[in-house]
Amino acid sequence: MTESSFTFLRVRGIPIGIHWTWLLVFAIVVWSLGTVLFPATYPGLDGATYLAMAVAAALLFFGSVLAHELGHALRALDEGQHIEGITLWLFGGVARLRGSPHSPGTELRVAAAGPAISVALAALFGGAALAGDRLDWPAAAQGVVDYLSRINLILLAFNLVPALPLDGGRILRAWLWRRQASFVAATRSAARAGRAFGIVLVAVGLLELFTGAGLGGVWLVFLGWFLIQAAQDEATMALQRQVLGGRRVRDLMTPDPVAVPPDLTVAELIELAARARRFSTYPVVEDGRLVGVVPLRAVATVPSEERERRRVRDLMVPAREVPTVSPDQEVVDALGALGDRGARAMVTTEDGRLVGILSAADVAHALEIERLRGERQPEPAARGPGLLVWAVVAVILLGAGAALYHPPYVVIAPGETADLGRDIIISGTATTPLTGRYLLTSVRLERASGLGTLLAALRTDRDVVPVGRVLPQGVDPREYAASQREVFQESRRLAAAAAARAAGLPVRVSGSGVRVVEVLPDSPAAGVLRTGDVIVTVDGQPVDDAGELRDLVQARPAGSRLRLELEGGRRVTVPSARLPGVSGGVGIGVAVETRDLRIDLPFQVRFAERRDIGGPSAGLAYALAVADLLERQDYASGRTIAATGTIQADGDVGEVGGVEQKAIAARRAGAQLFLVPREELQQARDVGLAVQGVDRLEQALRFLAPAAA
Repeated sequence: MTESSFTFLRVRGIPIGIHWTWLLVFAIVVWSLGTVLFPATYPGLDGATYLAMAVAAALLFFGSVLAHELGHALRALDEGQHIEGITLWLFGGVARLRGSPHSPGTELRVAAAGPAISVALAALFGGAALAGDRLDWPAAAQGVVDYLSRINLILLAFNLVPALPLDGGRILRAWLWRRQASFVAATRSAARAGRAFGIVLVAVGLLELFTGAGLGGVWLVFLGWFLIQAAQDEATMALQRQVLGGRRVRDLMTPDPVAVPPDLTVAELIELAARARRFSTYPVVEDGRLVGVVPLRAVATVPSEERERRRVRDLMVPAREVPTVSPDQEVVDALGALGDRGARAMVTTEDGRLVGILSAADVAHALEIERLRGERQPEPAARGPGLLVWAVVAVILLGAGAALYHPPYVVIAPGETADLGRDIIISGTATTPLTGRYLLTSVRLERASGLGTLLAALRTDRDVVPVGRVLPQGVDPREYAASQREVFQESRRLAAAAAARAAGLPVRVSGSGVRVVEVLPDSPAAGVLRTGDVIVTVDGQPVDDAGELRDLVQARPAGSRLRLELEGGRRVTVPSARLPGVSGGVGIGVAVETRDLRIDLPFQVRFAERRDIGGPSAGLAYALAVADLLERQDYASGRTIAATGTIQADGDVGEVGGVEQKAIAARRAGAQLFLVPREELQQARDVGLAVQGVDRLEQALRFLAPAAA
C-alpha cells in the first residue's frame, strides 16, 4: 500500500505519487472539515464557503505532509541513501528509503528533518493566524490558517512519539544505536516501543468505539494495527541485516535460471512450463540480455485458438518495470527490490546480462540455515537501554494514548467577555449614554482528551461534566449549535422587551407555539418529548410563547400531570417535578424557545453580530444594558458590571449553569460586580469578586440604582 498507484511529481529525481487509498482519506478529511469542524468553529457561513474551506485546508494539510516527507527524503539523499519515492496513502505519507542508515548520526539527521519541516510550517501558519486575527481577516481564511497551524503541531507531536517506525522511534533508535553500539539491538528496542504504542492505539480506538467516537475509533484501531506490523517488519529487517551482513546476492541467488526467448509462442511456453512445474514466472532473454519477464497468469488471458501465433513478447512485462539487482550487491541492500511483484528480483550484470534470480524464498532459506547453524546471531554483549530509558518511553507512550483518547466528558472553562455597550444601537426613542461597562460572560466548552480532562479536573477554575449534561443524546452537534445560536438571538430580543417594560414602555410579545430545543436526561420529559416538538396547549389552554408555558407549569404544584398537545395532533402527558437549575423550581425538564417570536417595541433596536455565542445566558446582561440606555437613571455609574442569567419578557431571571467559570472570567476582565440568578449565588462566591443574586430584572436595577444616587 505504500507504493504509488500513479506518480504526479518529481523533486531532485524523487518520484512523488499517490496510492488510491489517499483519495478515500482526502474525501473523509474534506467531509469532516466541511460538515463538522468548520461549521462548529465558525458558525453562520454558507455551505459553499464551508466546502471551499475544507478543500483548501485538506489540500494544504496533505501538502504539509508531503513537505514533511520531502524533508526526510532530501536529507537522506544528502546522506548518500537511495530514495525509492514518496507516496501519499491511507495513513498520510511515507518516504521509501532503500537500505539501512550508515551511522547513528545519519539516522538522527534523516529522522529529524521531517519534524523540522513541521515546526516551520506550524510557525508559518501560526503567524498567519495571528496576523489574520489582528487584521480581521474573513472567517473563512482565518479558519483555514488556524486549522493548518494546529494540525501541523499535531502531526509533529504524533511523529515524535518514540515508537518505531515513527520519526521519534527513529530518533530513539539513533540514540540507542550510539549507546549500545549495535544497530540490531537498537532496532529491537525501538521496535518493541513501536509495538507497544500500536497496542495503545488499538486500545484507545476500541475505547473510542465504545464511547461513541465512531469513525475516529476505527481509524485508531487500523493505525495501531499498522504500527504493530511496521514495527515487526523493522525488527525483522534489522535481524536480516545482522544475519546476512556481508553476504552477496550471488551467494543466495538461483543461478542460470530457465529463460525463454521473446519469439517463443504461447503454446511452446505452456509445454515448457509443464516440464518445469516449479516456475510461475520466466525471464525473457534476447542475446543474453534481460528484456522482460512473462508470468504464467498472463497465459490464461490468451484464448486457446490464438496460442500458436501469439508470442511471449506480446505478454511479457518489459525489463524497465522488472526489479533488478547486481550479483555483487549486498543482500541486505537488495531486500528492498523483493517487492510485491512476485517477491523476486532478476540478477543482472552492468551490461544487462541475466545471471540469476533472487527470491524471498532464497532469503528465507539462508536465514533458516544461519539460525540452525547458530552463527551470526545479534551481539550478546550489546549494552541494554536501561530502566530509566524504558520508564521515560513508557510515560510518553501512555501520555500519547491519553492525549488521543477523548472520554465522554466536557470541560467547562472560563470563556470570553464582551462589552455590550458596543453591541446595542437604539433608535426611535431617547437614550442616555452608558457611563460604565456591561459585560457578557461566557464559558468555553471543550471535549478534551483524556490527558486534558485529567489536567482540567485538577484545576479549580475548570469543571468536568458528562457530555450528556451539555449535549443531549441523539442530537446532531451541528443542529444543537445552530439551535443554541437561535436561542441566543431570541434572548436578546426578550432582553429588549424586559428592559422596555422595566422603563414603563408598552411591549407586545407573541408567538405561534413553544418549540422544544433540548430534553434534559433523566427528567419527566425524557422519552416523552423530543427536540423539535412544538407545544400548542397545556391542559387545553393555548400557549403561544415560552413564558406562558412556564407560567402554566409553575401554577400547579410539583407532581401534577400535565396534558400537552403537540403540533400535528399528538397528545402526551408529562408530570412536573422540582428540578435543580430551573427558575421557579418546578418544571418538566425541557429547554424551549418561542416559535415565530414577535416582539413589538416602541423603538428600534439592533444588536451586533456574535457568531461565537450561543444559548440564553446573556439575556440578563443585555437587559441591564438596554435598560440603562432607555432610562435617565445611571445604573452603571462608571462601574464594570458583569452578569449572567436567562431573561423572560416579563423580567424573570433564570438559572444558566457554569456560573463559577463565568465569575472567574468576569474577575479577569476587571468587573467590580457580578449579577447572577439567586439560585446560583453560592457557586459564584469565593472568586474575589462582589456577587449579587437576583430573581428579576427590576430587582437587579434597584440594586444598581443607589450607586447613582
